[in-house]
Amino acid sequence: MPSTTNTCTYCITGANGGLGLESVRQLALLHQPSSSSSSSSSSDSSSETNIFLLCRRESSANEAISALRSHLDQQKSASSNRKVNFTFVQFDSSDRTSVEAAVQTLSKQIPDGQHVDGLLCNAGGFTSDTKGTKCRSGATIIAETNLIGHAALVDGLLQSKKLADGKSRVIFSASEAGLGEPFAIKWGSDVEYYSTILDGSKYGKRYAPSNAYGHIKGIISFYCSALARRHPDIFFAAVTPGSTKGTNLIDQGSFSNCAINAVLKGFIKLSGQHSVFDGAKRYIDALVNRRSSGSDGEYEYPSGTFVTSQKKYVGATCAAAELSKGKAFGDEKKQDVAYEAVRKFL
Repeated sequence: MPSTTNTCTYCITGANGGLGLESVRQLALLHQPSSSSSSSSSSDSSSETNIFLLCRRESSANEAISALRSHLDQQKSASSNRKVNFTFVQFDSSDRTSVEAAVQTLSKQIPDGQHVDGLLCNAGGFTSDTKGTKCRSGATIIAETNLIGHAALVDGLLQSKKLADGKSRVIFSASEAGLGEPFAIKWGSDVEYYSTILDGSKYGKRYAPSNAYGHIKGIISFYCSALARRHPDIFFAAVTPGSTKGTNLIDQGSFSNCAINAVLKGFIKLSGQHSVFDGAKRYIDALVNRRSSGSDGEYEYPSGTFVTSQKKYVGATCAAAELSKGKAFGDEKKQDVAYEAVRKFL
């Protein structure tokens, strides 16, 4: 009897460090990446996991891949016949040309008839831009890096049919900053409101990465919910990793003022932090349809949910719309106008 191959394919952006790299590691260690994936215990069957690391620099990706392979060799289980392949794909979410090239590369490297089981849109952060500099699309660098570039990636993979109905799951990196801190953000109800956030004009000369970051992370969650309603057979979720140690979020260059940098770091520490393992696990639970509590069962949140911390920035999660300052995220009108605003930059 000819051998059969059970192939799972994942794409992770910003995969060469921090939460992205830890997400790749956790995926690689899963013998069954999806609870819904079929497997065979017969000796003539084989299975493999293909993980594409979408990063800016090939050198750092290769270092990450080398470390991952070494780790896997140490953790290898004699009971598993799953082969894990790592492949670098050049990707800069702030550069539309790079995004388009990545879509073409993935469409060629993923064979006809196969699809992306999971796409994790992890790349982003505050970026090093402090002035609201605009990209080719007209969006600011921080908006392009965190949201617009990933929206273009999703569009490209939908058009190439690598995101498949009933099979693919797409996870966007969200943040508690999108809820507002300490007070809820008063979200607008028209396309222009969201457009001015994305192009930076809302802030005028008072542009600040900290303000823009929270707004953009919130729009990611609105956009994700709108995508889920437009593509009901593909799973979408916006998931916060929580406040995670070792991601260097504050050290990306936006906060050159040492005093502000120190205050932000102090606030984060006082609010509580968990490990990069715990942060990435939130992503992976959603990506592979695994109940986050560790018990048997499927992921507990439906497609389109903004999944965030119940209290502060760590610990148990909940749907943001269940929180008093997250109710706006259940508003389909706001989801739709945010969606339309994002589409203006694509």
